[in-house]
Amino acid sequence: MVLRDSTSVAYVAAAVVFVWIAVLTWLRRAHNPTVALSMVAVMMGLGLSSLADAVAVASTTQRAAAVASLAILPLVGVATGAFVCLAIGVARPQWSPRKWLVVALLIEPVLITLAVATNARHLWVYRGAGAKELTGSATWGYGPAFWWHTGYSYLLLAVGIGILAWGWWRAPAAFRRQRLTILAATLIACAANVVYLSRGFGEEVDPTPFGFALTGVVMFYAIFRQDLITFSPVARALVFDQIGEPVVVVSPANRVLDLNTAAVTMLRGMNPHAPDKLVGSPARGLFGQALAPPVAGEESEIVVELASGRSEFQVRASVLIDRYNRGLGTVFVARDVTEANNQVRRLAAAHAQLVRQVVTIDRLRADLADLASHDALTGLHNRRHLVQAVATMIETAERTGETFAVVLVDIDRFKAVNDRYGHQAGDAVLVGLAQLMREHAPSDALVARWGGEEFFVALPGADAAAGLAFAQDLRRQCELNSLAVKGHTITWTISAGVAAYPESGTSMDDLFHAVDLCLYQAKDAGRNMVRAHHAEP
Repeated sequence: MVLRDSTSVAYVAAAVVFVWIAVLTWLRRAHNPTVALSMVAVMMGLGLSSLADAVAVASTTQRAAAVASLAILPLVGVATGAFVCLAIGVARPQWSPRKWLVVALLIEPVLITLAVATNARHLWVYRGAGAKELTGSATWGYGPAFWWHTGYSYLLLAVGIGILAWGWWRAPAAFRRQRLTILAATLIACAANVVYLSRGFGEEVDPTPFGFALTGVVMFYAIFRQDLITFSPVARALVFDQIGEPVVVVSPANRVLDLNTAAVTMLRGMNPHAPDKLVGSPARGLFGQALAPPVAGEESEIVVELASGRSEFQVRASVLIDRYNRGLGTVFVARDVTEANNQVRRLAAAHAQLVRQVVTIDRLRADLADLASHDALTGLHNRRHLVQAVATMIETAERTGETFAVVLVDIDRFKAVNDRYGHQAGDAVLVGLAQLMREHAPSDALVARWGGEEFFVALPGADAAAGLAFAQDLRRQCELNSLAVKGHTITWTISAGVAAYPESGTSMDDLFHAVDLCLYQAKDAGRNMVRAHHAEP
């Protein structure tokens, strides 16, 4: 009797740990919603199953103990499904689950719930003396549905562990310890469960909740002490590969951590026999003098013999330092200056030609400066200019006490337009929306293309209500607007998020996060919607 009481207390303690972790994770969900919500689902599933274990062990009513034993299985099914999402979210920090995946992961918990609810009729889950009458659950044996559920749960655990292992293997050095911490803790908990199923702990005590409680604590440490949610790689496809200049990230140990498409192209031109796997290779061996030790704030020029001929690059090195003042590596950015240098040499040959070329170069520089701040397709300001302008608006607002509103707009189902009518039609929709935004935005508003099918508007002097009114008016105009492209009439709608300074935040990151979250809510509510951010009291 003492063993049963102490075991039930231990189960309750494990449940408290799970719920505690779930609550703290929920409070931090804004940093990485996918990882946080998956973590909450895992912890709540395991927490409720631990409570069910406690009831099954301590209840003096045989029927209550039997029902609790049956209830454990669906909860474990939900937890293992959420664990797969958690593993993917940890391995790919910018990943968001598709609806079909969530539905697929819920199928098995629903099926095992039906099997558990009707076990007295068919004994597929538990069998043995008292199984039909829901008595004597401690002496029940396992039915085929139990083993099917157990196999399925272990399959999901294996998939999740495999994804975590892959994420650990592919992660940069700065992020490997986070993934390894979660992977090791998960393996320990799984090992405890395997020992229990083989009766390694006897019939009375199921060590699985305690193993997973340890996993939960370690996961909590990885997320909140090792900054798993906030200290994660940025979606490199959105930024890194779109940089036209070669960019290479090198670890302190002189190994390539990452490189963009332009850098790969340059390297293949320099060294056609370079290995297929570039990440992890010695940087100096691949790039030679191009990646000389950095000197802070200085640039160097190198001459590279490419397959296409001799080229000159200007290389700038910047040391990466994280929030804990740890050196994560060095970023090398190379700019092809071959043509510019050739122009200088040619201009030096004749003073008259030099004068004409200087005028031309000045004009080109002005054009390049204009191109650097504008989107080529829509003519709107680009994201780079937007970030700088919003930073200036925040500085001005801090001095004057004025407010301003920001609106993030996204074209609904834009991919479907491209797929159905072609990219020319998609470009026409982007240009059409840009024109509508110019026409309806105030003269002092900042209108920019955020990227892809997303646009951004900053409204000086406006509050959240004015920003919401502008977004709603723009949404209605888009709903009524249509374009004729190659004999097709194309209509489109938008979703938008609205935030305001200072109610939604006083920093650029806070405002961008608030308006992006509202846009996500508008999309999630069914699209063709506008949602405004409301600051928590």
